[in-house]
Amino acid sequence: MVSIIQPYPLIAIEGLDGVGKSTQVKALADAINARVIQCPPAIDDPLFPGHDLRERMDSAMHASRREYYRTGNFIASELAKECLKEGPVILDRYWCSTAAFAAMDDNPPQWEKIGVWPAGMLIPDIVILLVVDEQNRIERIGERGILITEEEIRLESESCERQRVLDLLQYFDPIEIDTSNITPKEVLEQILYWLKIAGLIH
Repeated sequence: MVSIIQPYPLIAIEGLDGVGKSTQVKALADAINARVIQCPPAIDDPLFPGHDLRERMDSAMHASRREYYRTGNFIASELAKECLKEGPVILDRYWCSTAAFAAMDDNPPQWEKIGVWPAGMLIPDIVILLVVDEQNRIERIGERGILITEEEIRLESESCERQRVLDLLQYFDPIEIDTSNITPKEVLEQILYWLKIAGLIH
């Protein structure tokens, strides 16, 4: 049985599409009775009511898209502040991804230095970075019909750029877990192990 140490922890789960992130976010949420916050959170599109604003912003010009994602992080941070009053919170991606992908642009936004958290944004107690070898990642995407983001499509055939994103994510000092040849249950066990080592659970 898992018991949570208070104040309740804020946990960020990071990783490229196909690493098993969604599976682990759900499994961990069930294991520690946590609230999950997607980043960016769903926002109703004022131009197309009933549609998530992300649908339109993902195809917007780079500058607009980047600022949308940045703003989404601050919204997620504010949501997390409220949710942490009730229990643990898991962020399904967060500032780490936003900053790493933005740094790959030809003309990256003049934000904080990579690895630095914006002032006023909640900093996670721990960042878990899930990785997988490329063969397994491609197989998982194909088998599960995973909807990959426009960013991921851009990186799909560019292994050097994928590795660069992973290198940039390392600036946030994550705990890296390779999911390539272990079961989802074993991945969860490793995540729980690191949460215990970090003093976030008993």
